[in-house]
Amino acid sequence: MAEPNMLKLAKQGNPKAIAAMINRSLRTKHIVAKVNRQDDCLQVLVESAQIPNQKATVSFIRHGLTKLGIETIKTVQVYGRQQGQESPAWNQSFEIESSSSQAADVQDSEPDLNLYQTPADVAAENDTSSSFQSPGLEPPPGSNFAKVPSHAVGGYTSSHNRQTSAHTPHHSTQSSHSRPRQPMKPLSVGNVVSASLRLYRDRFKLYFGLAFQAFLWGIVPIYGWAKFYQIQGIISRHAVSEFAEQPETIDSIRNQLDRKMWDFWIAQILIGLIAFGVNFGLSIASGIIGGIAPSLESIINLVTLGIYLWVYAHFFMTELPLAVEGNMKPKTAINRSWELSKGFIPNIMGIIAVASLITIPLGLIVLIPILITIPTVLINPSPEALLTALGMLVPLLFIAFACIGLLVMPFWQIIKALIYYDLRNFR
Repeated sequence: MAEPNMLKLAKQGNPKAIAAMINRSLRTKHIVAKVNRQDDCLQVLVESAQIPNQKATVSFIRHGLTKLGIETIKTVQVYGRQQGQESPAWNQSFEIESSSSQAADVQDSEPDLNLYQTPADVAAENDTSSSFQSPGLEPPPGSNFAKVPSHAVGGYTSSHNRQTSAHTPHHSTQSSHSRPRQPMKPLSVGNVVSASLRLYRDRFKLYFGLAFQAFLWGIVPIYGWAKFYQIQGIISRHAVSEFAEQPETIDSIRNQLDRKMWDFWIAQILIGLIAFGVNFGLSIASGIIGGIAPSLESIINLVTLGIYLWVYAHFFMTELPLAVEGNMKPKTAINRSWELSKGFIPNIMGIIAVASLITIPLGLIVLIPILITIPTVLINPSPEALLTALGMLVPLLFIAFACIGLLVMPFWQIIKALIYYDLRNFR
């Protein structure tokens, strides 16, 4: 999204635009902001590895919002939280006026570099009046926090960090007892799948168009296959930016990932070799054990399938580090996917299982070509009619499977994006 459009949306009170601007300013301090709006109340959750400093953070946010002059926002609730914690360490509310006289009273100052505080400091900060206005961090000039980052993992509707929902209490004054909605557990199967479906619904036209481009490129050997995997990465990275409320344009993402096109292809080859090696090793092991104990064949097959899926879950989101993180090479991306997924394999496998069940009904599309060709054979059950039916059936089945792929591929890339986004936030 272009800078003028982002500024315009922010002035209109768009929470995504405001979050993007805040995060651009705070990214060097490793502080992440998540923004939600409830009527005329703006709710801002800031979190970092250490507890963000209440005075500096609230002053910075108040300063920037005042300079933006948002007419439709009257009250702002700011929550500070340490990453990995479920509840905020502090919260503070203040009213904001968008008049020009109020904006003129807000003086720029030198940044307060003490952005963090210890838990012992929080109790003292919670006694601060809600009208506290001492200068803190200085926003960049031009009535703007800053522009959108090229990529960041921040806030939005992550199943781990969905803190500032519409159910957050609305208070016009500070209260140390008010709390945002309690977070959902990381990688909750239902939350990840439902959030992915919502994003797919909202961006269906965009993602379907990209999937169509990918499948057209897939017809071209080698180079086209590399483009196919690159477009998968584009979809996933765009989904991450949507979940992080720091949207990027497809053109911007494409320009940055053009130089990584062959990396996506190499990563897929490496994963294919790993899968082949695992499958080959499991086949030999199951054959040996099955020869010794034939009665255990069904159990052996079940264990073999479980091990294969366990390995697959580790590499499920390999293209995400390549698409999102800078200076990432295929081998490093594979290691990154393995490390991020450690300890969460049951969650990932559950998500894959539920998402697979959701896509099963699309298999009914395959029945359409069969139903079309059956009458041809029934009306004239001759060899000529059978050959005619097969001549119709093969291309129709190809089209049916292509349609299924076009519909399913973006959904799976969104699933991978949210798993990656959640694990980045959680770990």
